[in-house]
Amino acid sequence: MILSSCNNKKYKPEGLTKLSETELIERAKQKRRPDMQTVIFKNERGEALNFDSLLTIQNPEQWTMDNYADGNGEVKEIIIRKATAEDLELQERIRKAFTYQPPVELVDIDCAQKQEILQAVYESDQGTRTNGTMDPEIDRKNLTTVISLIENCGMPTLNEVNKTQMTAIWLTIQHGDHENRKKYFPLLEQSAKNGDLRSTEIAMMKDRILMGDGKPQVYGTQITQKDGQWVLYELSAPESVNKRRTEIGFGPIEDYLKRWNIEFNVKQVQ
Repeated sequence: MILSSCNNKKYKPEGLTKLSETELIERAKQKRRPDMQTVIFKNERGEALNFDSLLTIQNPEQWTMDNYADGNGEVKEIIIRKATAEDLELQERIRKAFTYQPPVELVDIDCAQKQEILQAVYESDQGTRTNGTMDPEIDRKNLTTVISLIENCGMPTLNEVNKTQMTAIWLTIQHGDHENRKKYFPLLEQSAKNGDLRSTEIAMMKDRILMGDGKPQVYGTQITQKDGQWVLYELSAPESVNKRRTEIGFGPIEDYLKRWNIEFNVKQVQ
């Protein structure tokens, strides 16, 4: 498969307009993606590329895509080419825009019904994940409910709700957007210090936040995909991760990673 060429004459689709940076970022915020079943992929020479073969590209982070749309704004062709430093910076902005969520609009909450509300949130969250899938609309609805409860009634404790219902708060914020996860992390961290949440839950959220910020994780709880394979997300001081995991209440990372068939061979310090 030929992606690029030394030919200085670059192919440009006729009758189509290249999407600008502003348009790409706005579409990312709207979660608007091209229809990959109808888009034609080409290299810089204008030669068509098979979509399935693109999935096998080595070092995909070194490539970028120029989107060309028709008069109705529908992307019809995508040109694959080598990424420049500016392209990589734009890709990061697009990634952040895609995870953007508008501010949560608070709803009325009956503080006397905390247990019932959080129990329903827990069942809703877990109900969408029993088969390994998720529903962003349900997650957003749950996030609105939980944040509204916290803002209107204060952070619950185990004197007011049970462990499952407290876990519902953690689950909802963990499954929510990055900004709200960062915003409410200190409250959840304090709840763990008070004994209302498990330290392991806070460790998982900390790792998720670090990953969202593009920084190495601490406890090795976050998995990502690279070249179609599950891999451990970047880890800080991997030689002492099991020491940190033990201190927080986790088992060895080697056992944890087995569920994704990921091997971890970094010798651990005692």
